[in-house]
Amino acid sequence: MRFLSINKVEPGTVLAKPLYGNQGVILLRENVVLTENILSRLKAMGYTGLYIEDEISEGIVIEDVVAEGLKLRTASRLEEIINGNGNIAEMFPMIQDIVSSIITNKDVELSMRNLWGHHEYTYLHCVNVAILAVSVGIKMNLPEDDLIYLGTAGMLHDIGKNKIPSSLLDKKGKLSDEEFGILKKHPELGYDMLTSAQELNSVTRAGVLQHHERYDGSGYPRGLKGNEITLYARILAVADTYDAMTSDRAYRDAYAPSEAVEYLMGNGDQLYDNLVIDAFVRCVTIYPLGSCVELNNGVRAVVVMNYQDCVLRPLLRTIESKEMIDLKNDTRYLNLCITKLVI
Repeated sequence: MRFLSINKVEPGTVLAKPLYGNQGVILLRENVVLTENILSRLKAMGYTGLYIEDEISEGIVIEDVVAEGLKLRTASRLEEIINGNGNIAEMFPMIQDIVSSIITNKDVELSMRNLWGHHEYTYLHCVNVAILAVSVGIKMNLPEDDLIYLGTAGMLHDIGKNKIPSSLLDKKGKLSDEEFGILKKHPELGYDMLTSAQELNSVTRAGVLQHHERYDGSGYPRGLKGNEITLYARILAVADTYDAMTSDRAYRDAYAPSEAVEYLMGNGDQLYDNLVIDAFVRCVTIYPLGSCVELNNGVRAVVVMNYQDCVLRPLLRTIESKEMIDLKNDTRYLNLCITKLVI
């Protein structure tokens, strides 16, 4: 199977994974043949891509670290809680389920594909940041209780944006200095919203407050630097930046995972903690299984297997000749490299 932009999915294509609505309820089961009518309805619902079965991706199995249904149910419930229909304590079973799933599937590739478009972004982003943060925490050998608190901070890190006008959050153009000043208040607004939540510990609340602080002191709201920033917040800063960069936003299209990782690595020990980045790059998949890529010789191929210790040089199968190209281990391909991801 492989992930494909919905605009490139042809009628008659076979769906490879169940498709869920925004409440986490199954809309379509795997092996459904996608018709023109179904594809039109999915586009209207905001789907931007699908997992499909075709000849190119034959034999490739893509597992989820956290099931898509669980992610969507959690995002939907989080929205209800933040909007006053519930309390923070109701989040803990959901976070426990996510942490347990990540621990159970810690050897499965973590690919943060977003099937939904911008209008579903806010709460799925919070869930994605929680998943990424917990995955980093596992790589950094944090105990399970800390993973729960860290996941909670990830889930709530943007709660203050609930107090920011949606017209500003959804603005397609560049923010003015005044508008950016308003947006920069969301960590403090979120922290204030959580001060009365007795269920949360101080480190979780500090993670919410500090997730836009930067390692060199250039962040906000307090300009903290280095280890003045809590570990939770240093982890959240990396997870938040990665998911934001690799998601479509109102004002720009998503960056490729490789571009986001290069940005993070290029800012190690400047904007971000290098120890966190080192753990992060061992979590995420830059070229997810089933991805179509183009090499510097113009050949297109599909990713068959990734190597954790060499994330930029996976095992590939060419689309036209079905030749296997092992960028890591085969010395014949030392001069080859991936130049772009072909969605």
